[in-house]
Amino acid sequence: MTNGQDRSLQMKDATFNILIGGEAGQGLITVGQILSRILVRSGYFIVVTQDYQSRIRGGHNTFAIRVGIDEVIAPKNP
Repeated sequence: MTNGQDRSLQMKDATFNILIGGEAGQGLITVGQILSRILVRSGYFIVVTQDYQSRIRGGHNTFAIRVGIDEVIAPKNP
């Protein structure tokens, strides 16, 4: 087996969360959408949730991505 095959076997059942947080108006959603597209085009399954606590510039917002090799059903709470 090559190193790439070993890694895919190790991550077979693994999923992980990516949480991007920041102030409204900093491009948070744009970064999250770009990362999501990269993951999907790389063959991963994803689920995305967005939290709009504030739409006013400077308020805190989050963009969460749950990623897995197999189908991902829903985001996992930390």
